[in-house]
This record gives sequence, structure tokens and C-alpha cells, in this order.
Amino acid sequence: MTFAEAVRTCLKDKYCCFRGRAARSEFWWFSLCIGLINLAAALLLSPLPRETAMPLKFLISLALLLPNLGVTVRRLHDRNLRGWWLLIPIISLLLWLLERAAPGGGTSAASSLLSLSMCICYLAILSMPGTAGPNCFGPDPLAAEKTRD
Repeated sequence: MTFAEAVRTCLKDKYCCFRGRAARSEFWWFSLCIGLINLAAALLLSPLPRETAMPLKFLISLALLLPNLGVTVRRLHDRNLRGWWLLIPIISLLLWLLERAAPGGGTSAASSLLSLSMCICYLAILSMPGTAGPNCFGPDPLAAEKTRD
């Protein structure tokens, strides 16, 4: 899948779709797209006052939230994992933030290392090849790409 196909799939065809599977190329191309959009927004909105720029950045992030969650869940499905695995980095981040917000305001090295380890493991899962052939979430997206070519 090309960059343009991934963006079209995630923003148009499957904007809020949590069913089926997403190949690695779809997930990583769309992740790059989100990063580029956020970078462009930061650069374009930087001359504006903070009170104006922050809500606009928030609206952009909000518009990209559902397609980002959708492609991530579909990527997990490609690994034959349920979408609930998406909670790993979210819980890790929340625990880290809660510890920082606690009286004393710091985080322990063990807590930071645990959060970082969980996120690295999660990224490794998303980077691994999907299950070959159909699984309980649908047909292999790579097989569908080969038949299109």
C-alpha cells in the first residue's frame, strides 16, 4: 500500500472503522501522515497566540483520533489480537502521568522504565508481520493487495 492509498483508506474509506485488518504499510504510512499533519499544524499555528493555536491543534488532533484508533485496532487484528490491546500504551501513559501528578511530583526510575518498556513492546507488536492468510478478523490484507496488482 502506498502513502496516498493509506491516507485515503484511513481518512475516507475507513474513517471510523474498527473491523477487519490493516497491513503494516497502511498503519505506518498513516502514522507518518498524522505526524506530518501535526508538524505542519505546529509550524503554521506557531505565529498565533497560544490561546488561539492550542484549540486549533486540539481540533486537528480530535479529527484524526478516530481514524488513528481505527487503523491501530485493525493493525492489532492483523496480528490476530483484539483491539483491547490498544489500552496498553494508554494505561502506561496514564499511570506515568498519575505518578507525576502525585504529591512530590516525581516519577521513580522503575515506573518510567516500566512505562517505556510497555510502549516499546507495543510498538514491536505493531511492527511484526500479520498472520498469514485469513484469521478471525478477516482476510489477509496482503493477499487482497496482491490480487489488486
